Amino acid sequence: MEIKDYFEPVSVRAHYRMGEKNALGRRVDQHLSHDDFPEWEKADIIIFGLSDYRNVQLENCPDASNQARKCLYELTPSTGNMKVADLGNLRTGNTVEDMLAAIRDVTSLIIGNGKIPIIFGGTKDLALGLFNAYEKNKRTVNISAVDSLPGLSSFHYEDIKRKSYLSRIISSRSKYLFNFTSIGYQSYFAGVDEINILDDMLFDSFRLGKVRDNIVDMEPVMRDTDLLIISMSSIRQADAPAALFPSPNGFTGEEACQLAWYGGRSERLSSIALFDWHAKYDSRSHTAHQAAHIAWYFIDGFYKRKGEYPFNPSLECTKYIVNLSGAGNDIIFYKSLKSERWWMEVPSSRLPSALMVACSFEDYQKACRQEVPERWWQNFKKINQ
Repeated sequence: MEIKDYFEPVSVRAHYRMGEKNALGRRVDQHLSHDDFPEWEKADIIIFGLSDYRNVQLENCPDASNQARKCLYELTPSTGNMKVADLGNLRTGNTVEDMLAAIRDVTSLIIGNGKIPIIFGGTKDLALGLFNAYEKNKRTVNISAVDSLPGLSSFHYEDIKRKSYLSRIISSRSKYLFNFTSIGYQSYFAGVDEINILDDMLFDSFRLGKVRDNIVDMEPVMRDTDLLIISMSSIRQADAPAALFPSPNGFTGEEACQLAWYGGRSERLSSIALFDWHAKYDSRSHTAHQAAHIAWYFIDGFYKRKGEYPFNPSLECTKYIVNLSGAGNDIIFYKSLKSERWWMEVPSSRLPSALMVACSFEDYQKACRQEVPERWWQNFKKINQ
């Protein structure tokens, strides 16, 4: 099958505010008819929608992704150099497994051609198809999930008996998952055993309160992320009322946008998906507007990338060596003169060279106080076990 055979054209252009000369929608090559498929190979960013909500026992709904793209295309772009193509909505397969296979095939082709997909709609269990795309391309992947659940739980409700995408990835014993990071989980939704399992697997988890106290600390996390999954249920109900699992607490809309901007600016990050809201709950498209703003900030961050991945310590940086007397290791830090971002080396007895890990100035300060940065220690254990 050709890629165009996977998609239904979108039919919402007539509702765009296209009279605005600088509307973002004017810069998007859109799939408006079966005979008019975008020249996606010329774009930097590829948008497509998902309509499948079977795993949460809701009717399939293309309106969630359609409303999000409508809201996005009414906004003003932050750059004149933007190259975006909209492939439309992925056709819904006969089964969820068919849908996962279609997501895998399409996404593997997009990322294999160096393009960045932004995916609107559907439920987060479909993220398994995104991971399978990296696996198909034989690419090791770091996943970061902005979600009120830590990752091993599938959904909030006990009557939905399905394994989460992370559980299925772990069960498959895939060698292509290097790290998983849970961002913003809420303790009253998370079991102690679940967090302990993530810790035992040397995965990372950050409680909502910890992230909100110092959201800047998520920038290095995003810099080492390949696949970013954002559940709209991670955002408080006031800002995302149509989330599938609404809660009065969560990230604010602005905080979700900031996380997406960090993701967009990360040269390593190669796909982003916004899941878990349904149009039938979305009065006045409030949540669709929120999803559109998140996507806008991601695109803005993308066009501010500095070309620093993979990081080369021999180019335009300052090297700092910190001796940790208690750890028996020197920790080598690098500060980019181009972006003022930080990296550190993590030595390995198994790898041919040290692992370069994104970090923060705070990590350097901890090392100077003779404290081992948690980021360094977590990666050291992972690559030396």
